[in-house]
Amino acid sequence: MVSSSPQAQSCSRRLGIALSVLTLVALISVGCGGGGGATGTGGGGGTPTPTPTPIPTPTPPVGPTAIEVSVGSATVPPGGIFQYQVLLTEPKPIGNSSSRPAMPGSTGPVRGVAVNDASGQAAGIAVIDAAGNVAVKLTSPNVTLGTDNTYPLFTMTMPVNATATPGQVFPVSLNGASFLDSTGQAYTILANTPGNLTIGDAAAQSITDVLPGGGLLPDRSTIRVLGIGFTANTRIAIEGTTVLFVPGETTFVSPNEIDVKICNGVVDPLAVTCPNNGGNFQLDGERVRATNKDTNAVIEYFSYARTVDESGASANLLVTEVHPMFSRQTYTTATIPYVNDATHFTGMALQNTSATDATFNVELLDATGTPLANAALGVTLRAGKKIVRDIQDWIPVVVGTPATLRVTVASGPPALQMLGMVGDTAAGTVSPVVVTGH
Repeated sequence: MVSSSPQAQSCSRRLGIALSVLTLVALISVGCGGGGGATGTGGGGGTPTPTPTPIPTPTPPVGPTAIEVSVGSATVPPGGIFQYQVLLTEPKPIGNSSSRPAMPGSTGPVRGVAVNDASGQAAGIAVIDAAGNVAVKLTSPNVTLGTDNTYPLFTMTMPVNATATPGQVFPVSLNGASFLDSTGQAYTILANTPGNLTIGDAAAQSITDVLPGGGLLPDRSTIRVLGIGFTANTRIAIEGTTVLFVPGETTFVSPNEIDVKICNGVVDPLAVTCPNNGGNFQLDGERVRATNKDTNAVIEYFSYARTVDESGASANLLVTEVHPMFSRQTYTTATIPYVNDATHFTGMALQNTSATDATFNVELLDATGTPLANAALGVTLRAGKKIVRDIQDWIPVVVGTPATLRVTVASGPPALQMLGMVGDTAAGTVSPVVVTGH
């Protein structure tokens, strides 16, 4: 029995010296419960069960048919560079996307756009009209866009006005967004979180450019990081390679430039010299960080191959508003289907990131693949330039109904970046078309 145990006898002795039976019953319930105390056999009024601490319900992962997107926030000083970034909360394979980004106030015209895809095959087009309205369309032929959510889907880079007032905050958002999976089905957008551009003080750091912005770089190449507010204690890091913060590897040129040598091999974390055993490094789309070691302030910038427009312009007003987002693929000969009717047109964008001028030929082929008489031969595209044209800028008179447009590099670098497009002048839209290489 319970009363015969040593514990019960101890409790009985305590009862003999108690002043209040009822009080001691409570003490017995707390301190001398014995083997059966958990069952509460002492009658009504037992010790109340403590209220358990609520356990937060874990947030379920985003389902396979849903997506969450956000726009990155940044603090940029007057005269710095703001980079609009569209981010995913978790990886999602995206085949196609369209959206209408809303740009923040106190910024200048968009100077560069880029799509970020680990495979280097995604491409896109941003149409930016004279009023600053932006429409973006992306396409990923192998549906790898969005499968690495540590990088933005796309970026748009623009200057912050030098007259901007520190402390001002401007919202940035993504409107009219649509994301399609590998089957062409639309993801349900569970969240679309806007960001902010905050104008920092004049002493804040900003990366304004990375030169070169892209390309396959050999080990020990020098990269120039341009900006404002740099100090001798600003450390540069480039994702995917190593930058040593020692003399000769990191060179503080001025508050507006730091030059670094990349070390592409396997590097010991404590190394102060590069082993010089690395291969080439693809810079396009990589994250560049500048950390002020005095304040631990960190800023980020995603590099991209930045070229300028070749001289001249398209006679098609809609084409003049096109900002191409090239894939990293290059071609010597490429084709796209040719579309031409009362409201639709076919266009082509080419980019020469090499140091050598190029020429290329534009031809229309009939249904059998035979070139027609109409052709533009020896079109010039200088080093560091890009060109965006309606095909009829090159071939003004279209004979018959050609089925295919073909562009071929004639001289200069062995290959160029190429992106086709189909525009609708009635709707004011332009869609990217991935070229077929030959």
